[in-house]
Order: sequence, then structure tokens, then C-alpha cells
Amino acid sequence: MKKLLKPLALLICVGAIVSCSKKDVPVPVDPVTVNPISDYTITPDPADGFTFKFNSLAKNFSTLEWRFGDDTLKTDTTPTHTYLATGTYLVDLKTISKTGDFSHKDVVINIIPDSVLKVTAVKTENLYQLKFNAAVKGNIKSILWTFNAVDPVTSVVTTTKSTLLSPLQSFTFGSFNNFSVSITTDKGSTATISRSVTTDGIATDITQTYVAFSSTNENKDNNNENSLKLVDNNIQTKFGFYSSFPVPEIVTLQFASPVAVNLYAIANGNDSESSRDPKEWYIDGSTDGTNWDVIDHQTLTVGFADYLTSIGQQDTRYNRYFYYPIANPKPYQYYRWRIVSTFSGAFQIDEFKLFK
Repeated sequence: MKKLLKPLALLICVGAIVSCSKKDVPVPVDPVTVNPISDYTITPDPADGFTFKFNSLAKNFSTLEWRFGDDTLKTDTTPTHTYLATGTYLVDLKTISKTGDFSHKDVVINIIPDSVLKVTAVKTENLYQLKFNAAVKGNIKSILWTFNAVDPVTSVVTTTKSTLLSPLQSFTFGSFNNFSVSITTDKGSTATISRSVTTDGIATDITQTYVAFSSTNENKDNNNENSLKLVDNNIQTKFGFYSSFPVPEIVTLQFASPVAVNLYAIANGNDSESSRDPKEWYIDGSTDGTNWDVIDHQTLTVGFADYLTSIGQQDTRYNRYFYYPIANPKPYQYYRWRIVSTFSGAFQIDEFKLFK
């Protein structure tokens, strides 16, 4: 009997050990995940076009990181940031939770020069003189104007500079010129605007904003020289019509709303002297596309290339713009270039442009 009890006691002890061992094994627990939510608002500074205030609406985070698209990092909840140049910036807010999980929210900020810098040019009491002015959304530390006055006959460019806020500048009648203005704010931000200008003021090309285009004639033999090349903003392409050219040739542009055109331009082709140039034409305006007003009429005695040759510009007689001001600009939704005669049966022109 004693021999039998010893094995039983041993088994009881072993069972007790196994039972205790099972109670000591930890039960696996799934880790708790905390998912942060990235969110924020952006408020532009009403007094500075380069400065923005960011307000975090993030939740469930322990730390956050702001990146503003210009190699700048901030970690406070409501940062204010000033950009140092115009451009497109990707703002990224990254929030990180206590468990190491994270999320992002990205927003694009686009600072265009026109949003921070407005430029005007008005006539003075002096003939062909303009007074320029720059209005900046911010405090100006420095400003630099660069004026490029182009002689309408020789095409010689005369450059002058000014550091005044409102400089005076004179141009030659019939010339098509350009200028740029660069500003730096007291916070170090910079912006530059370039514009075309005549003696009537700033000229803005509106050609590419047309909503409909038509031409009464078409080059059906060569699509690379079709009528749309007149308004493709590329002086290296042209509209060519090399058989007998039916006149009138009417090129019509329709815009989304009425706009006053102050100036138009024609660029001649790349060869054939003046034989394919228009000789007589009208510029017409309409509010409904049916009833038209004549707003300019031109008759050339010599073609574009021959004229340039006559003033000693034989080597640069092609691919040149010729500009014509509108004497009494009025707003029209439709404009057309109506060519009633050419110097020969054929026709070619690089570009036709309208400026407001």
C-alpha cells in the first residue's frame, strides 16, 4: 500500500506543477491603435499676399509637423508662414499619434504675381507720356522698373530703369514696347510682373481667351498651315493659302463677354517678300455676331517685307509684328479681321493678335 501511495503523490505533485505553469502563461493582447486625423484651415493675411495663417483641426495626435512646400518645417499648432516668392506650394500637415500611427493632409497654395502686385499706366498731360504705379499687397522695401522702348522704324531698343514707386516714361507713337517691375517686401518676399505697353497704356494680349474661331478660307492641302495657325501664339507657324485667294477673307473671334480692344497686331510670313501680304483690310466689332461696326481700316501702299527692306532691315524682314491702335475702343464680344485685297493671289500671315 505504501508503494502505491508514493506514485500517486508524485502524480499529484506533477499535476500541481503543470496547473501552476498554465496559470502563469500571459494571454496575448492586441495592441491599441490610435489613428490621428489631419485637418486644418488656411487664412490669407489681408495685408500681405505672401503670408498665411494655418490653424490645426487635427485630432488624436501627440505631435504634428507642418511642411509648407519651401523646405520649411514647423511644429506648433497654429503657425503663420510667409513665402519669399510667388509660385505653387504644397502644404503638408502630418500628425502622429502616441502609438506611432500617422496621417497627412495636403493643400496647394498658388501665389501668382497678379495677386500681390497690381500695375497701372495712365496718360499724362504730356503727349505720349505715361505715369506708372505699382500697388503691392504688403510693405515695399525696394522696387525696380525696367522699360524697353522700341523704335517702331528701326526696332532699336532703348532700356531705362527707375526705382521710383510711380515713374514717368515716354514712348514713340506707333511703338510696341515692354516693361517689367520687381518688388521686394519688408519681409523679404519678391514678385515680378512683365507687360507690353504702347503710348495708350498697358496692352494685354487677349487672343488666347477666345471661345470660338472661324475663317472663310482654309488650307485644305496642308493642315500645318491651316487658319488656326493665325491664333496659335506661335510666330513660327503660319496660315498659308497659295492658290487664288477668295476675298473677302474674314477671320472671326468670339469672346465670352464684351471686351474693349485697344490694339491689334499682324505678323508677316517667313518668305515671298510682300507678295502674299494683305493690302487692304477692316477690323470690325459686334455685340451679337450679326451687326458689325468698323473700328479700323488700313490700306498699305507697300507690303510688310518690302517696307522693312526699304528702311534697311533686309535681314529681319520676316516674322515681324506690326501694331495698329484702335482710335475709339468700345467693348464688343465679337471681332473680325476682314481682308478685302492682297498684293497677289496668294496669302500667308503668321499671327493675328488682339490686345485690351
